[in-house]
Amino acid sequence: MTFSVAGQGVTLTLTGFDASEGDLVYFTARAEGADMAASVSVQTLHGDGLAAFAAGLDEDFRGWPGVRVWTSSRGELELRATHDGRVVGLEWTLRYPGPDWEPVDFWTCTVRTHLTPGEDLRRFSADLAQFLSH
Repeated sequence: MTFSVAGQGVTLTLTGFDASEGDLVYFTARAEGADMAASVSVQTLHGDGLAAFAAGLDEDFRGWPGVRVWTSSRGELELRATHDGRVVGLEWTLRYPGPDWEPVDFWTCTVRTHLTPGEDLRRFSADLAQFLSH
């Protein structure tokens, strides 16, 4: 199963869900755009609450103040969400290696995607929960 969300000229894809090690769940996060591609292997503990984070965005579809942030346990993937009343902005940051590791060959890649509150946000939350439940 694959989860994807597209933005203007970019796509963020989660793929390769692997829960074969019990509590640890692995997947690959890939960001692609014109002349750019980056991917990281993400390790989580039961998804690190990403599905609940997305469900919370959907529950508050009318908006929220400030920025909401979800980060994987090792920091390889971060999702920042804002809501201006009309558009939900999603900022996805991929890090290699994670922020607690040595800075040799360190890189980050940030892409932005947008959703409209309501059905788009509801579908985003449901599709992400489905990806993380396999």
